[in-house]
Amino acid sequence: MFLVEASWLTTSFEQHTVAWILISSVVGGIVGSAVKFAFEDVLRPFLGWRRDAKHVVRQYTTPLTRSAEALERRINNLVRNEERGWFEHDEYFRLSLLYAFGEHLGWIRIVERRFGFLPFESSRRGERFNRRLNGIFRGLTSHAYFRDADTVAVDASTVPRLMLTAVGECMAAEDGAGVIEFTEFARRYAHDEQFHRWFAELDSFLRRAHPSDPLCWDRLLVTAANLRALIRFLDPKGRLVQLRPAVNLERLRSPRVLDALRDEFPELIPRRMDAA
Repeated sequence: MFLVEASWLTTSFEQHTVAWILISSVVGGIVGSAVKFAFEDVLRPFLGWRRDAKHVVRQYTTPLTRSAEALERRINNLVRNEERGWFEHDEYFRLSLLYAFGEHLGWIRIVERRFGFLPFESSRRGERFNRRLNGIFRGLTSHAYFRDADTVAVDASTVPRLMLTAVGECMAAEDGAGVIEFTEFARRYAHDEQFHRWFAELDSFLRRAHPSDPLCWDRLLVTAANLRALIRFLDPKGRLVQLRPAVNLERLRSPRVLDALRDEFPELIPRRMDAA
């Protein structure tokens, strides 16, 4: 039986040689095209995106970490001394806090401009970097942490996203490689009406960020926690800044916001606040 089938196959191949050659050519062409497509159109771009994402993180680790740490420190000073009204009554403190916001937003805008179309989500680390980088916007503009609150009140507590982008844009230095220094910021803030205007929404928010306005107050604390998460992501071994958990979260007015932050950043927020 086997010999008969083998004989038939041999005879069939001999009789239809051209057909078999055509079939094998077509199949080989399809397989070759599939392999070429997988490598050139899928695998190679994917590896390139991952390489570019790593390059972005490495290139901007230091300025993003230091600006995030400086801003978080300023926010913590404001929170711990809220009864003194430093933002409203101390001009230097107000300018330095606005500058800290502007500096960090400026570095974020630089990254967005230079790598705005880079698909960070192509890798798990790239996706985390993108989420951590945008943490400040979730704190100041998103409803994510306040889904149980009145929608109108939550809207009123936000800082418009595009106004924060404008702050970042006007803080960029002329060469586009960094942000302006504090002296230049103070001069322009005092004498350039349009420059001053870009900070108006942020200034208004910071004036309202007080325990008497629970939503704005909690937004400020959420923003600080997101900054600490970005720092931990960029500097996990504490080589640039000191490793520590998020702080001042016992001052949050909403327990649900605290629970949401614990779920999002379990490595930064102890279950017992006195453990920090």
